[in-house]
Amino acid sequence: MADVAWGQTVAGARFGLRPPPGEVEAGGTIRVELLCQNQGSEPLWVFGFTPGYPRSLRVSPPKSHRPWIRVSFGDVNVLHPPEAFTRLLPGATVSTELDLSFAFDRRGAGAWPLAFAYDPVRASGRLTPFAPPENVEALTERIELLVTTARSLAEAGIDENAEHELDMLLLGDPPDLVARLEVHGAGGAAFAARRVARILSAGMESMVGWNALRALLRMGDQGFGALRTAQQEIPHAAEVYAFAMDWFRHQKGKAPPEAHLPFVTMLDRVIEQPDQRGNLLLSWTGVDSDIHGTRRIEVLGRGERITTVRAPGAPSPTTNRGALPQAQVTAIATALRDAMVWLLRPLRQTGLPDEPRPSLEVQLALGEPFARRIAMWNGEWRQGPARTLAALLDRLSTASDGSLLPPAG
Repeated sequence: MADVAWGQTVAGARFGLRPPPGEVEAGGTIRVELLCQNQGSEPLWVFGFTPGYPRSLRVSPPKSHRPWIRVSFGDVNVLHPPEAFTRLLPGATVSTELDLSFAFDRRGAGAWPLAFAYDPVRASGRLTPFAPPENVEALTERIELLVTTARSLAEAGIDENAEHELDMLLLGDPPDLVARLEVHGAGGAAFAARRVARILSAGMESMVGWNALRALLRMGDQGFGALRTAQQEIPHAAEVYAFAMDWFRHQKGKAPPEAHLPFVTMLDRVIEQPDQRGNLLLSWTGVDSDIHGTRRIEVLGRGERITTVRAPGAPSPTTNRGALPQAQVTAIATALRDAMVWLLRPLRQTGLPDEPRPSLEVQLALGEPFARRIAMWNGEWRQGPARTLAALLDRLSTASDGSLLPPAG
């Protein structure tokens, strides 16, 4: 482990970083390995090394008293269950990857010194997690990342100043966004296509990715070509680009993939023929946790509507039943099609601390080909193609009647 930048031992543990070999590109895949070694005589419980358990990263810029980038886990204000922690025996070492791709996409090219700091993380139950003593930081030694500008953007005439200007445009999403991207010719499309990878970011940062994708959809063939190029250049966002391609093909009027054709055909029948709704069932759970409470709605094909609401901290929910006119059932079914519900899937592996994960279940007719079950992070619902559908179902699940639904058509 000679290539690991180990920090000092603190409370029996030491942490180290192993940098990626050679140069890396801004906007490309930038992953740094984080290691923890138990140098004490007792087992340690450490956070952030358990595969599959959600976690977030906090990347703090250099400051006058700390002229290097500080990376840490951003989950310190959440009470984590025992399964969030890894038991590390004396002498043992555990490692995980820190995906810093998007942090350095924003920061741009340069030689960047950084270190990881393990901040105390709280645990529920009787488990006592590792924590450094008060006023002592458990730090790695510093490493230096050499980040270069994306070659494809440089070749298209997009320099760092242009990148900053276009980033601000994507965040603001003005009405003339496409026109202002097209001023840069092929470079504007290439820039937007690379920014689609930011859909993988949590919080407001993912808005840049979604706005970039919507702009590319309006660019037509030029946008499609730029997406295909970015898909090859940014492998860590392969699932995002696969979804973007599916959305693009749908917008261009291509037939649904064969696996989804029975579902889409039946959905069209349900929209156009009310007498085909006998087995229609839609279930939407906007939130369901102790922190956020519960908000759920079920809609049956004949118009029956069942809402379940539980306030945060309340011991039991309240259930109400009502009826919707068929025009409003049509509006819901049409919103399902507009949201491409058969293509929806989660793209981010983790969410923000306490971020809800709404779920949708749709049954159009009897049989598995006519059912879809989708759970995505709240930001994915609110910023992606299903944002209108999610807002509609939220309004319906909180209103005492169907009056907040838009009219059919």
